[in-house]
Amino acid sequence: MNTKLGVLLVWVVLGVLFAYYLYTPFPDNAKHPIKQRFSRAAVRLMHDIAMVGSGLGLGSEVNITRRVSELNTLLSREPNDGTLEVEERVFDGVPVRVYTPKTLQTKASPALVNIHGGGWAYLDIDGYDAFCQRVAKHANIVVVAIDYRRAPEYPFPAPLDDCVTALKYFMKYAQKFNVDPERIGLTGDSAGGNLAMATALRLQKESAPQLKLLSLMYPTLQAFDLNLPSYLAHPNRWSTSFCMKDTLIHCMQLYAFGHEPLTSAMVDNTHISQEDRIKYSKFINLDMLPSKYRAKHTPKASSTPRAGTEVDTGVFLDPFFSPLLASDEALRRLPPVYLMTADIDALRDDGFLLASRLRSLGRDLDHQHMEGLEHGFVLFFYYESALEYIENYSSYLKAKL
Repeated sequence: MNTKLGVLLVWVVLGVLFAYYLYTPFPDNAKHPIKQRFSRAAVRLMHDIAMVGSGLGLGSEVNITRRVSELNTLLSREPNDGTLEVEERVFDGVPVRVYTPKTLQTKASPALVNIHGGGWAYLDIDGYDAFCQRVAKHANIVVVAIDYRRAPEYPFPAPLDDCVTALKYFMKYAQKFNVDPERIGLTGDSAGGNLAMATALRLQKESAPQLKLLSLMYPTLQAFDLNLPSYLAHPNRWSTSFCMKDTLIHCMQLYAFGHEPLTSAMVDNTHISQEDRIKYSKFINLDMLPSKYRAKHTPKASSTPRAGTEVDTGVFLDPFFSPLLASDEALRRLPPVYLMTADIDALRDDGFLLASRLRSLGRDLDHQHMEGLEHGFVLFFYYESALEYIENYSSYLKAKL
């Protein structure tokens, strides 16, 4: 009896510890607190599985995370209900997936090109298959998903090059897909939002046809100031948002260099020289944020990367890597912009800084801020808010494209 009681107590203690490990408090305004805690716990567990597996020599953290993500994709992927024609294609060497509603009656359909997120390294077009299907069906438009090369195997600018190449090909041959080349929008979320805005900037540089719409969902827009209030509010793995400062630093380095040579400097926010901070402060300034988000902000003295680190940090100042550092003239030449930011997100302030700059320049901007929702919620179809958002977003696309 005592043995059974002891075993029971052990299991109870283990259960309590596991529940404590998985539990994450969410703010009072959380839209779906129970489901959001589940999402956060699942992401934390996936991260720790990758860390343990990597430590045991089972593979790199990136590859293990990819495999776990693929399992999740298999469980959540929606089968084609027959209303879409889904085709795998290659656009000038870049794999893509084309979703065409069978109900399209016109040979001049609008289209949306989607660049998936996932920290430039982890997710792929399969992870966004359900999202693309839903948008194609609800908006009744052609959707093209770009399967760009990922970091760390292919660091900057390879993923961006693929996105530019695929988009330019599609715009050139749009009519072959019954698409009006003057009614093409580009969208991306998180790291995909970074690539989407950088792609739009590259189109300007290369004198390519321009987009009808640029759509950004909680985008990553800079690696310049990593002590913005939203970064400080979500610093590490115990944060409410699973998009937090330490994860962003990890992903930014994989994208920039293919490895992580500057983690300590980026954590301390000393990876940018004082001279460059002064030069670019007009683009990234706390005064540009809404007053309610201006938390105490005391960045440490900046310095150049530590001696002996043979890394060119100039990549962080490249507007194709950090689009928030693009010139005013480049921002004025962007197509109309749709921007969505999430309340529970380390990247929240990136979006608000972009909104402030665009408004100051008199640009056409639709900014939707989602209170009580976290980074990545658009892919969580068990949230009522995600389903409602996709329907509203699709209606917006129908009106704008």
